Amino acid sequence: MELDARDKHLIALLQANARESVVSLGKQLGVSRTTVQNRIEALERRGVIKKFTIEFDQQYQRRILKAQMLINLRAGVSRRVIKELQKIPQISGIKSVSGIYDLIVELSVEASCELDQLVDDIREIEGIEKTISCIELSNYS
Repeated sequence: MELDARDKHLIALLQANARESVVSLGKQLGVSRTTVQNRIEALERRGVIKKFTIEFDQQYQRRILKAQMLINLRAGVSRRVIKELQKIPQISGIKSVSGIYDLIVELSVEASCELDQLVDDIREIEGIEKTISCIELSNYS
């Protein structure tokens, strides 16, 4: 799916600030508010824009406990397990990987007791055979 230069510019502006008003976006793009709204709606319909997100303040972000869970699955259950995992709000990412494990799941919680319960809940999903959890201590990126 090809994007024209104006759509690419609009996407870049939205990535910088997804809450920017359509009036402000229109001024920056040199088009009307209606044109901006129509382009955003078209990008959503085409699946280019899936969702608008927020960026957290660094102080709040430091309080969030993050972990990765490596998961081994029983053969033939990956689609069903992934659908179950996608329902869990504390899961911020699910990746299929090659190697010893089948999935890497990214978890974000506010307290270790919440992480403990979340790990138990995930391990109870039918088809998950083995997990290893790693708590993120520092992020150097």
